Amino acid sequence: MFVRELCGLDRRAAQQALESFIEGKQLGARQLDFITLVIDVVVQRGVIGVSDLYDAPFTDRAPNGPEDLFANEEIDALEIPFRELQNRACPAALAA
Repeated sequence: MFVRELCGLDRRAAQQALESFIEGKQLGARQLDFITLVIDVVVQRGVIGVSDLYDAPFTDRAPNGPEDLFANEEIDALEIPFRELQNRACPAALAA
């Protein structure tokens, strides 16, 4: 985790991690902008949590949090790729 947080993550890997969330949705411009920001932050930090979506720079795009742009179920669904990113950053022995 420490190395991932220092080095970040490849943009393609970050995009792939969020494909399952985006797939099959008709996202508006503001939603796409928010997801692009999520990808940018994942590339920089390597990992992210749903709680991070309530802090800057996300609140610059959605002042009241992701609920400004997504339904609660969609926000909950974001936790799946976020956890996968965290699990991949941890050695298997530590992830359990």
